[in-house]
Amino acid sequence: MIDERLSFRTLRKEVIEPGICAACYGCVSFCTANDLNVLTIEKDKPAYCDEQNCLEDGICYLICPRTPDLDKALKTKFRYEDPIGFYLSVRSLRTTNKEIADVCCDGGAVTGLLEFLLDTKRIDGALLSKKETVWNNEPMIAMDFGDLLKCAGSSLAQSKSVRDLGHLTTYASVFRALKKSSELDVTKLAVVGTPCQISTIRKMQLLHIVPSHIATFTIGLFCFENFLMNEKGAKFLTRKIGASLDQIEKINLKEDFSVKLKNGKVEHIDLDALGPIVRPSCIACTDFSNYSADISVGGVGSPEGYTTVLARSQAAQRLINLAIRQGYLEEAQSEGALKKIWAMAERKKLRGEQVFAKKKRQIS
Repeated sequence: MIDERLSFRTLRKEVIEPGICAACYGCVSFCTANDLNVLTIEKDKPAYCDEQNCLEDGICYLICPRTPDLDKALKTKFRYEDPIGFYLSVRSLRTTNKEIADVCCDGGAVTGLLEFLLDTKRIDGALLSKKETVWNNEPMIAMDFGDLLKCAGSSLAQSKSVRDLGHLTTYASVFRALKKSSELDVTKLAVVGTPCQISTIRKMQLLHIVPSHIATFTIGLFCFENFLMNEKGAKFLTRKIGASLDQIEKINLKEDFSVKLKNGKVEHIDLDALGPIVRPSCIACTDFSNYSADISVGGVGSPEGYTTVLARSQAAQRLINLAIRQGYLEEAQSEGALKKIWAMAERKKLRGEQVFAKKKRQIS
């Protein structure tokens, strides 16, 4: 039973004001009071716009990825085991489609799998992040192969230029796009998202909140942190790579932060040395491996040109096997991948717990 005392005021006090809000905007998009225009976004943070009409039902608080009330139920449902969650297999996969391979990040396994799911009518569309620039991704619902190509490699991938600096971020909020899915007559949707996004969707599904029911397949990205680019960050990164930002051809995040320049030079930066460009809310997160997704993916641990894929259910395992048999994906040995994922997960969990505990002490 929902605690009637919970409301957006509670969320504001415990999450937003301490600075640990993930900026996923699930609370704004799916609060049951949203049709009354109770919540809005001000300066990239959820805020009241009409507090008097708040139903104070606690939904916005419960579905937040930074609140603990549904965490135990979520971990039980998905058989969580510390620190990377339950999984059936760890595999290194890549697309067999040259069009995808030419534009993808890592092995293009996500795009290849989505191509298979669309072709076989297992999904109507996929909620993805479309690259606008290297520092700016926007959510979109991909309905065909052409749409998939537009989104391939969006996560810190190639960019022709850097847009005017203001408040750009590699993080793309998917929830407003998910809410608009009804306009496209989508009933089965694959969702690719960060741990905070996938966990919010899963919490919504626990509470049977529409339209989370159409998220029939979830692909969770390995996520150590996302990045924020402002004037200070631009100066910091320029110093680190020894070149102007418009010389960046590609950025990738695995065991470290790597920048490939147009002259072919590659610079590597330790993750702990990225402070000025890390989204502050990311450092309070403890989930690297996206444990509540159907499959979790990233470049960590696989050979160059392959994607590491954790299958977390029998259904997901069957889909991957079918995609391989039908020629959409191919597999390589993944020796050592699990050890690297485990290490990254432990590292993020420790950092997140320390930051979260500090923030909680500040409000107690």
